[in-house]
Amino acid sequence: MNQFLKKAGMAGVLGSSLVFGACSTTGGTQTWHLSSAESSQAADGKVKVANEKDGNTKVKVEVEHLAPAGMAGEEGSSYVVWIKPDHGAAQNVGVLQVGSNRKGELKTRTPFKEFTVMVTLEKSPAVTIPTGTPVMDTRITMPT
Repeated sequence: MNQFLKKAGMAGVLGSSLVFGACSTTGGTQTWHLSSAESSQAADGKVKVANEKDGNTKVKVEVEHLAPAGMAGEEGSSYVVWIKPDHGAAQNVGVLQVGSNRKGELKTRTPFKEFTVMVTLEKSPAVTIPTGTPVMDTRITMPT
């Protein structure tokens, strides 16, 4: 029984570190790791978020090792960044411009404190709902 408790306890510690390991905090800014889809496994990304004095959340999406949209091998011309609140539809917040160096970033603001950031490969940057291939995503929970 004692051996079982030790193993169960270790599993709980490992599980907790995986959950909390997705976020780090520096000087009021939290950094969340973006999970990559199978189609873009080489891509690495993060989302930096910070509370603003006016109650909004500042959001900065940064990616590396992501093929430019026109070269992604699938039908799509733009990487669109979406913010999806827990109770609501995803909102197109802009195009993630990826250069020939395979790096890109997008800065925006949102009134939400709990939301998902998604990047999709879309045929048009003006889409109003995500229709393209999901590339990366992460779930954000701001401290209250």
